[in-house]
Amino acid sequence: MTTMKTPYSPLLIITFFLSFSLAAQQQDSVANILAGSTQAGQKKFLSSRSLIAPSVFIGYGFATLKTHAFQSVNKQISIEVMEDASGFKTKADDYLKYVPVASVYALDAMGIKGKHNFADRTIVLAMSTVLSAQVVTALKHSTHQLRPDGSTYNSFPSGHTTTAFIGAELMNQEYGSRSPWYSVAGYTLAAATGAMRIMNNRHWLSDVLTGAGLGILSTKFSYWLYYKLKPVITHKKTTY
Repeated sequence: MTTMKTPYSPLLIITFFLSFSLAAQQQDSVANILAGSTQAGQKKFLSSRSLIAPSVFIGYGFATLKTHAFQSVNKQISIEVMEDASGFKTKADDYLKYVPVASVYALDAMGIKGKHNFADRTIVLAMSTVLSAQVVTALKHSTHQLRPDGSTYNSFPSGHTTTAFIGAELMNQEYGSRSPWYSVAGYTLAAATGAMRIMNNRHWLSDVLTGAGLGILSTKFSYWLYYKLKPVITHKKTTY
């Protein structure tokens, strides 16, 4: 007689990510309505509601570094995934992480315009990429976490997932108000990237959650910062 186990399948992991990300999207939409206008709502990139999901992701990741109970969850999920997906190996995650951001530019090329023009959007993307890269690199070196496969001590957080969620949040900000399905598509692709990192035995769940949070937060912060800096930059240009 066999004992039934709960499989931690890629679908379950994706659903876990997506539920939080969609909650953040819905909260942003509510904040926009309460703001009184779409334009006013656009600039509330760091509203308290919008920070719930990334804060939960990042908080859980850091808590795992020092909490044995959460570390046990990491190990148990890794064991279950390795048992359920024995022999699974793919390099698709190396490419899938770029699909959300590529989709933003593909939609623009097809004439489906987002909230911001090409230049503004690209500057925000560059800011978010540079910022997150610095944070991820610093954390990888300072936390010294062993990967599930035992290969290196730079597991925390997942850089692949950070990159994927930068693109997903960019999609959310540019096209989420046009249709929530754009946000769903972006978050799903990003979540699939994180799931593959776990299935490839390259990252713990906490690594992926933190990467997701950092990707979302760095993009939101970059939008906020760009709106703060743009009037100053524009004013300087017009004074010459």
